[in-house]
Amino acid sequence: MFFVNSKMDVPSVQHVFDKSKPKDSLRDLITFLFPDHGSDVEGLKITELDQGTTNGLLKVSSEGNGIVSTALIKVYGDGTETTIDREKEIRFHDILSHHGFAPPLIVRFLNGHAYGFVPGRVCSATDIADERVWRGVARELAHWHAVLPVVDMDNLNESILEHQPNVWSTAKRWLEALPEDTVQHKAQKELLKSEFLDLVGRLQPEDPNSSPLVFGHGDLLCGNIILQGPVEGAAQDEVETAKFIDYEHSTYCSREFDLANHFAEWAGFECNYNLLPATSTRREFIREYLQAYQSFAAGQEHNGQDRASYPPEKLEDDVRELMSQVDVYRGFPGFYWGLCALIQAQAATGSIDFDYAGYAELRFAEYRAWREQETFGKQRGGEDMSLREMKWAAK
Repeated sequence: MFFVNSKMDVPSVQHVFDKSKPKDSLRDLITFLFPDHGSDVEGLKITELDQGTTNGLLKVSSEGNGIVSTALIKVYGDGTETTIDREKEIRFHDILSHHGFAPPLIVRFLNGHAYGFVPGRVCSATDIADERVWRGVARELAHWHAVLPVVDMDNLNESILEHQPNVWSTAKRWLEALPEDTVQHKAQKELLKSEFLDLVGRLQPEDPNSSPLVFGHGDLLCGNIILQGPVEGAAQDEVETAKFIDYEHSTYCSREFDLANHFAEWAGFECNYNLLPATSTRREFIREYLQAYQSFAAGQEHNGQDRASYPPEKLEDDVRELMSQVDVYRGFPGFYWGLCALIQAQAATGSIDFDYAGYAELRFAEYRAWREQETFGKQRGGEDMSLREMKWAAK
């Protein structure tokens, strides 16, 4: 089922949140955030969290009778309405919440929304390289893909490019949003359109059912992973429990995209390609992912004591096949996020301190290095590979 609608019952307030005056801004929201707190905002503890590249985020806590309640206030960044479909974000957050993958939505306001707090520590670039951590991430990603609703390709009568929301339709929408007010902008847009069509031809299968669209996170960078310690009640299983946050880019995608995108994010916003997972690590991650997927699809947990059986020979065949599919997709995230950053570079007004233009350049370079390697790599025998391609190919 193409499940994009949900039965939302999220209150909405005609209110603009001013981050420079958080306490004043909270007066119109406090009864929704903490119904038992009263109207005194002075008793609230407000912490501004590290900003991402698109939004402001505040953690607000209320204490009463020895119990601390916490909510998050998300304030949309200037110019982000072009790259982020906020109505889709709310719908998808609501679906995730109903399936137990996200905290509840609390209230919407004109330039943001509030939702529950996910306890734990934010995953770092150092954390993600720890086997106990990346195995936890593999399990949670498999849980999403196995349990959340997927797209029934049999019921799609037109190209998936024409259906919202998925990574292809999103990339197409971003392309159309690029300006063409100057000769330079027009030439850039035409080049990117041509490259996009090339990507579609290379990556989209002739038979859509061979690669169904799953409900993906879409932006699984380290900062969107919360670690909560070892799996509870699994004494022989020291794998960290991982939960995902920030669902503004959640969408339907092939599982190859969600996996390739996550591996790409090991490099961080600085694009430090020395941090990319080697082939052997990706293989074990995918093996963990497939085993967990098997368990969750069968309605079981996946830990040291409780997991579905997976015939060894079939598992190894499936690992090889998915490894190959993810490898083919490794260039798409660079193009996808390059587009997003390019739009933000042209639309941002300074509310978020981030070099969007420089980041777009880095991500497009990843995509073009992949395309060069895919097109000419065999003839060159691996010569003149980019650092990213070399690190991706490392055993």
